[in-house]
Amino acid sequence: MLAILQLNLETLRTVRQVSEIVPMILGLAISYLAYTAYRQNRSRPMLYIAIGFILVLFVQAPLALIFIHILELPTPLLNSLLQIPEFAGLGLILYGLWTPRRD
Repeated sequence: MLAILQLNLETLRTVRQVSEIVPMILGLAISYLAYTAYRQNRSRPMLYIAIGFILVLFVQAPLALIFIHILELPTPLLNSLLQIPEFAGLGLILYGLWTPRRD
């Protein structure tokens, strides 16, 4: 019974790690679209939105891999450090949406 439980936990851990790839890909796609809109329209708010999505959806997974596997940080510290790019990205997205557009 214990071996089955360990196998299930390993499977869940693997699925969780693989599932982190999906938000990374979506983050890159959204950031690319926002950056393309910035380049086409020279809309500075779109640049903030693009950078914000990169920070929120793309930066966390690579940082988590580095912090977990290379630095072996404890979970509470890891969670705190991973929130920094998330807060910065959400702030940039909010700023980009809030900034008035100049024609």
